[in-house]
Formats: sequence, structure tokens, C-alpha cells
Amino acid sequence: MKDPYLYDDIDILKNLANIKDRDLLSRAEADITNLSMLALYNQAYKVFDTKTLQDIHLNIFGQIYDWAGEFRTIQIAKYEDVLGGDTVRYTFPKQIKKELDAVMKEVKKLKRTENNDSNVVFRLERIIATIWQIHPFREGNTRACIVFAVLLAKHLGFEVNHELFKTHSAYVRNALVWASQGTSSTVAGKYESIGEYKVKDYVDRPHEYVKDKWGCREITPKEKSD
Repeated sequence: MKDPYLYDDIDILKNLANIKDRDLLSRAEADITNLSMLALYNQAYKVFDTKTLQDIHLNIFGQIYDWAGEFRTIQIAKYEDVLGGDTVRYTFPKQIKKELDAVMKEVKKLKRTENNDSNVVFRLERIIATIWQIHPFREGNTRACIVFAVLLAKHLGFEVNHELFKTHSAYVRNALVWASQGTSSTVAGKYESIGEYKVKDYVDRPHEYVKDKWGCREITPKEKSD
């Protein structure tokens, strides 16, 4: 099955600027989304539900992709260093809304009291990890989840330094992978390695994809070197 989000002649996401150079698109996307996220951090949503998540994604990526804020229509897979080359099992497209609506019911239950901060933070971590594992959008799920998490935490009365998420973006994404597999990021952070993966060796790198039995997955470093 062809990925409808990609150009016919090159495996790059179709975009409103019609950029077909991978590096140029990556830079343009980073510049636009960074500014959009900064603006969103000053927003104060009163309701945190599925539509809010869609609105956040639309505001971050609406200047780049015409499908921003819309649920993906294909199944995807992405290579993960921390899983030894395996992929997180993301939710199938037809189940996205149902699963998001279910987790948003848990969001409504979050209530901060005088001495329950640790419990609220733990439940918030699980909620964000679940939303991320659903991976409702074709691209930009981590950034949308981060903004949703920061704004929700602020709504609950927590002080949050959103700059830390940008500074430690690589670790944040890996923490979401760990959490989606049932491993607490707090626990994972105590180790120098998980399996054969060395935490200190992680570096950000561009994402390149190929189609396989999972539908679409990220190219491994070995495949890139072959």
C-alpha cells in the first residue's frame, strides 16, 4: 500500500510549501513548529479532550501540512534505538478516536489536592504515554503530546519549564517509548543502558522511512550505511 502522505516521486511528506528536499523541509518544519509551540505555551485551554489535542496539532503543523489536526489513515511503524530496532505497536487508524476518547476520560479524573502530587504526576505520565502510543497523527505526535502535557500540567497548577523538553528532546522521546512499553522514564533514567542501547550515545538524527510488513518503518542506521 502506498503511503498517501508522501509524494509519488520521492519519500518525503507532502507539504504546503511543496518542498522536496529532506533537509530543507526538516529545517523549515523545525523553524515553524518551534515558533508555534512557543505561542501555544502561552495559551490556557479550559478543556483537555480529543478535540484539544487535535487543535494543538493543527496549531503546530497547520502552516506545513494540510492534514494537520487530522487522524492518520494508515498504519505506521518507526525504528526505535531503545527497542533494538523494533517498533512501538501504534493504534490502528480505525481505533484512534475510540482509544483517545477513552484516555481523555482519565484526564477528566485528574484532580490535584493538598497531598496527592506524586499520584497525579504518575497518572499524568501514564496518560501522556498512552496518547503517544496511540500516535494519532501521521507525524508530529511527540511535539503535540509535549504541548498537551505542559498545558495540562499548568492547568492542574504545576510549574513547568517547557524549555527542558526542547533541550532534552532526544531523552523525552525515548522516555515516551519506554513508558509506552510499561517502563517508567524515572526507572529508565537510572541506567546507563537498556539492552544494548547506551543512553549517553543517543543523538538526534533525521527520520527516513521504508514500507514493510508494518506498513511504514524508519530506516535503521545499518540500512543507511549499506
